[in-house]
Amino acid sequence: MHLERHFQIDHMPKPLSVRDTLKEWLVPKKWQHELRINRSILVNGEYISYNNLIQNGDQIDLTLDTDIKIQHYLPAPIVNFQVITENSDLIVVDKPQGIKTHPNRPDENGTLYNELATYLDTPPLMLHRLDMLTSGLIMIGKDPLVIPILERQLARKTMQRNYVAVTAFNSELPLSGVIDGPIGLDPADKRKRKVTADGLTAKTHYEVLQHNDQYALVKLSLETGRTHQIRVHLASQKMAIVGDPLYSDIIADRMYLHAYQITYYLPFDWKFETVDCLIPQSFKIITK
Repeated sequence: MHLERHFQIDHMPKPLSVRDTLKEWLVPKKWQHELRINRSILVNGEYISYNNLIQNGDQIDLTLDTDIKIQHYLPAPIVNFQVITENSDLIVVDKPQGIKTHPNRPDENGTLYNELATYLDTPPLMLHRLDMLTSGLIMIGKDPLVIPILERQLARKTMQRNYVAVTAFNSELPLSGVIDGPIGLDPADKRKRKVTADGLTAKTHYEVLQHNDQYALVKLSLETGRTHQIRVHLASQKMAIVGDPLYSDIIADRMYLHAYQITYYLPFDWKFETVDCLIPQSFKIITK
């Protein structure tokens, strides 16, 4: 796939060499090498040594041929998401609970991916997922050039995703803290995970925002990204999420887990962007 990018440098805190600029942008090493070997990164219309400085106001032209694979699935009518922010690189949408993020088969339809394929008129480039029963923000790439950059932000945790949940209120637990417990498979149920000594390291930060005698509204952020991490960690502290069909006995009209905020580094820039969506009113009412 042939990719091109043309832009002017802005917001650079200080002049950096071409090499250090590419590192700051989290451009993969393979791409850095190809840009140098093919002399396909131009500064003000010319190829310069990787040791030379780039400054605000400079014009950058990038040209790459990559082997990024684009998935193709069926389009579907747009009924189940709200666009929160969108630019030429990416789109962030608010996914309602009850809709899958991505199809599992080429003939499957009705997922967020299928609807995005209609909205964008090009294959969406999915960066991460939410469980079907979880609502909230999902970021999707539009330009293949930014996908490895955004994926590295996810891997390095420079992209921060924050959640809120309604849980059982545990009066014996501090109102804020860190749940630090390795997570592995639950041998009793292949659908589930559990905190277990031989599991993978997992840390979840939590803060109780409000509570009553029964329920708590809890803000959550992750240091790691294990399967069902929030659900498993909260259940392990007797704070199971209301309506969670796997880890809670509290039956409700939905699972009360919502991804409400994403903070990320704008590709090819030096600015952090924070995107929020509304916390469902029902989360606040039930915990008053």
